[in-house]
Amino acid sequence: MRVFITGGATGIGQSLGSLFVQAGGKVGVCGFQTLSEIGSLPTGFSYFQADVTNEEALKKAIDDFTAAHGGVDIVIANAGLNMPKTIIPDTQKGKQLTQVNVLGVIHTFSAALPHFLEQKHGHFVALSSLSGLNGLPGMSYYGASKAFVSTFCESLSVDLKDEGISVTCAHPGFIATTFTSKNTHPMPFLMNQEDAAKKIYKAIINRKSHLYFPTV
Repeated sequence: MRVFITGGATGIGQSLGSLFVQAGGKVGVCGFQTLSEIGSLPTGFSYFQADVTNEEALKKAIDDFTAAHGGVDIVIANAGLNMPKTIIPDTQKGKQLTQVNVLGVIHTFSAALPHFLEQKHGHFVALSSLSGLNGLPGMSYYGASKAFVSTFCESLSVDLKDEGISVTCAHPGFIATTFTSKNTHPMPFLMNQEDAAKKIYKAIINRKSHLYFPTV
C-alpha cells in the first residue's frame, strides 16, 4: 500500500502511518514545518514540507510521492486544528481553524483525485469528530468545520463509488494529544492516540464508509 497522510509527522497521523509501515506499506507525510524542526520520523516515512492551506504546495507533495512510488492507494486528510472552548467566538482563531480543517481537506482531496481517477482506484480518508454531529457549547467553529468534513465525505462516497474510489470518514471522540492536553473541561472516554489509530486503521482496511468511536 502507498499511503500519504497530511499532518502525519505527529499525533494520530504518525501512529496511523506506523501501522501501515508495519504492514509493509510506503508512507509519505507532510507538515508545515521543516524536517529539522520536526526532528526524527519513524522508519519507513518520507517527509514533504507542505501546509494544507497552500493548495499548490500540497498538490506538489502528493504528486512527488506518487511519482516516487508509481501511484498512491490511500490519501488521508488528517491535518487539523483545535482551539480552546470559548462562549464568545474568537473570529480570528476560528478563521485560521476553518482554513486548516475545511480548506485543508478540500485541498487534500483535490490533489488526490486526479491520481485516483487515472488509476481507476483509490481510497480517500478524512478525520471528522463526534463534535461535528451536534452543536456543542463553546465549539462553534470546530464543530462546524468537522460537520463539513462529515457531509463532504458522505456525498463523495456516493458520487465516487462507480469510479472505484472508496471514502472513509472517522469520527473520534476525545483523544489524548497535544491539543486536548490543554483542555480544562472533562473529557469522557479519553483514548490514547495509538488505540485510536488502530480503530481508524481497521476501518480503512475494511473500507468502512464511517467510523464513530466511542460508539454513539
